[in-house]
Amino acid sequence: MTKGSIGFNAGKVLILIEDNTCLSFETLKQETQLPDADLWTAIGWLARENKIEINNSAAIPFFSPGPNYYD
Repeated sequence: MTKGSIGFNAGKVLILIEDNTCLSFETLKQETQLPDADLWTAIGWLARENKIEINNSAAIPFFSPGPNYYD
């Protein structure tokens, strides 16, 4: 895993969230075909940049665009 691959994977996640608004980890995993570690790393990258929101109110987390999504 490199910074480049993490950024590329983060882009995949961001595009999916843009198209679907709110998705679970399992849906993101199915759609991106990424291993768990790569997907969590991409989510972390996006969370650090405030481009993704993590909703933990349910038993499983859901992800949606964050406040800096359009930056």
